[in-house]
Amino acid sequence: MKILASLSLISLLVLGGCSSNKSDSTTSTTTPVTQNQIVHLIQPSDIPNYITQFKQLRDQLQLEFDGVTYPISLVDFDIQDKVIYAKYELGLALIGFDLEAEKPIETLTLLEGDTSDIENFSNTVTRTLTGSQVQTTQDGDNIIYQATMTDEQTQGTYMARLVFNDALISGGNSVLEINGDSANLSGSLGTNTYIQIDELIMRNPEVRTIVLKDVDGSVNDAINMHTGRLVRNAQLTTFMPADGEAYSGGVDLYAAGYQRKYETGGKLGVHSWCCVDGKPADQLGRNHSAHGAQLTYFRDILGETNGPEFYFFTIEAASFENVHVMTREELDKYKLITD
Repeated sequence: MKILASLSLISLLVLGGCSSNKSDSTTSTTTPVTQNQIVHLIQPSDIPNYITQFKQLRDQLQLEFDGVTYPISLVDFDIQDKVIYAKYELGLALIGFDLEAEKPIETLTLLEGDTSDIENFSNTVTRTLTGSQVQTTQDGDNIIYQATMTDEQTQGTYMARLVFNDALISGGNSVLEINGDSANLSGSLGTNTYIQIDELIMRNPEVRTIVLKDVDGSVNDAINMHTGRLVRNAQLTTFMPADGEAYSGGVDLYAAGYQRKYETGGKLGVHSWCCVDGKPADQLGRNHSAHGAQLTYFRDILGETNGPEFYFFTIEAASFENVHVMTREELDKYKLITD
């Protein structure tokens, strides 16, 4: 995530460095995918229950500090340094967590400062509290961190209790801001994005265009593909402005537009994904079953022939650790611009 660059000063102070890697590893069967096979990671009929369960988990995310309870939300995460950045009313919580092993790490740090401008947050920190005697326990779907927090300036101590579950990550951190007959979308896409787009369609029928301002990807491709279907079914236009950027899952969402508008200078970046049985998508072979859901999605939104061709282009254009920004010729070739 791009926010990690602006949080690097915080990482250097607290964690000793910062490097982002959003890949994840899964296992899969190797049953070949037929050309027209319909595959969903989340069945369409299961989405209402999926969203209900997500909201229930999201409502449990909280930090109790010095007798006050605050909701928490995702800012960013760093796989290499094993830390999740979460926002609360007073600042940021740095939560120790090994995303690859899916295990908590017994570290917790609180930084108080102005979170209204995350890119400048490191310059606004007024208080640092470091956790000691950190204990983690599992309670159903929740992981609970309990710690004694020490103020680095006053040496005063306070009790903290933080509740974390999968909804913090899978929800993403997208922001959707309505501006007349359009809505500006930024951040990392996830389940929250699906909810935001769904509510937009129901409550704001005057909005006909989604402007992708600064979308760094998706943390939940399973639901992101259904978010794209919301956009297509509502016949919304997607727009990439000259100063806009969308990468990875953000490109998937842009492609869902009933009309797709593009201004020269806008960046649409694609790459492979990682991994199945240790192999990235571009090394699996085109008939591997792990491609099934993405092939289904791109057939739905870009056509029976163009959709699969574009999908395989994306995973072969750059490794999962890199990004290929599409040229105008490539955008035209794969029909990503409709006017």
